[in-house]
Amino acid sequence: MKRALSIAGSDSSGGAGIQADIKTFSALGLYCSTVITVLTAQNTETISKIFVTPSEFFRDQLQSTLDDIIPDVIKIGVLYEKTIIDIVYNIVSSIKIPVILDPILISGTRIKLLKDDDFDEFTTKIVPLSLVITPNIYESERLSGLKISSEKDQIEAAYKIMELGAKNVIIKGGSILDDKSKVMDILLEKDNSITKILNERVKVIDTHGTGCNFSAALASFLGKEYSMKDSFILTNEYIKNGLYDVDKIGNGIGVTNPLHKIYENSTKYEILNELNIQIRVLEELKDFYNLIPETSTNFVYCLEGPKNYVDVAGILGRITTLGNKIRAPNIVEFGASIHVANALIIANQYNKLHRSAINIKNTDRLLDICKRKFNCSSYSRKDEDPENKLIEGQSIKWGIKHALDKSPNAEVVSHQGDQGKEPMIIVFGRNPNEIVKKINIILSELKD
Repeated sequence: MKRALSIAGSDSSGGAGIQADIKTFSALGLYCSTVITVLTAQNTETISKIFVTPSEFFRDQLQSTLDDIIPDVIKIGVLYEKTIIDIVYNIVSSIKIPVILDPILISGTRIKLLKDDDFDEFTTKIVPLSLVITPNIYESERLSGLKISSEKDQIEAAYKIMELGAKNVIIKGGSILDDKSKVMDILLEKDNSITKILNERVKVIDTHGTGCNFSAALASFLGKEYSMKDSFILTNEYIKNGLYDVDKIGNGIGVTNPLHKIYENSTKYEILNELNIQIRVLEELKDFYNLIPETSTNFVYCLEGPKNYVDVAGILGRITTLGNKIRAPNIVEFGASIHVANALIIANQYNKLHRSAINIKNTDRLLDICKRKFNCSSYSRKDEDPENKLIEGQSIKWGIKHALDKSPNAEVVSHQGDQGKEPMIIVFGRNPNEIVKKINIILSELKD
């Protein structure tokens, strides 16, 4: 496993600093050790107190960490004052490990994070240590001494910052173009090559910790030995995707979630895997074909709190009969089901444990079994507003809601059909394994 070291401040609100770095490095597969420069008492609105780590203890933190865990890359964030700057310079300048520098001068809540009197110390000692420095527009103006109001200014500022000793320079968030709907990041490499990335401006609330996420992501890709240009491109994509998952955690600015894809992707894999396994079990069940309605069967499993049918995995093409057996296509994917998926989405709103469902035919015998073995409810399509019937997918939503309003704990919902609509039973459960157990109960009763 690649190793990273983050030298930065602690953010008690969890959105930036050391906390953001740990999340980002972990999300991208690196082990992250940490050395804390300052402790902050802060929230999403402001920083109320800053406590600088005592110099002797800070030196011990840094040296003891490096004595045991040799990082592949070092990311530097808030240093705050001269005593910390000098210790970092004296220790880090003597080792040959790439340094990614996020020159944090003020917080997202506009509180100073580098003392004015120590700015020159920072630029003469820390900037030259960096393999790459990643300032935003404000930081770039301060470091370069230039006012940035055009693409040309942005590039000129990058050259000025390189003159301070940084090997490579990335200037982020160039929302200074004539077209205000776009933003530009630029990379100036030590060979004077320039890479520009132009993105559509994402309409989100002001964010907290995005700069930390960017520099930690860049450090991650560089630590994994991607080239500078490729690391820049990959980081840009990573941050752009994260901007679609900004939450209003507190009363102030929003917080990005560096782990935005980890939980969702791992859960999706588990859902697809479990659903596939239980579909194979259904295929081996003797007599299951007797439960397949004329319109075929779908078997679904959803993410927690599904918002629409793309959060629900189902069978592309449905389960059909094949003689006295069933045939299930080998394709299971999210968004493959609409009707059973919509039924599950509504059921999940009543019972969050209902995350899987299957539809089977509705006969007097099957309905009697379900009523004896499970908590059931029903609805009549004849009670539905005619205008609602004209909207694709709305009938099932209306019906499930109508049934669960009467009996919120129901695990089986049925209807007797309508003109052109086949009678149906939908069975709900915690997961596909529980659904299969319920199907087995129904089949065993059906034999008797």
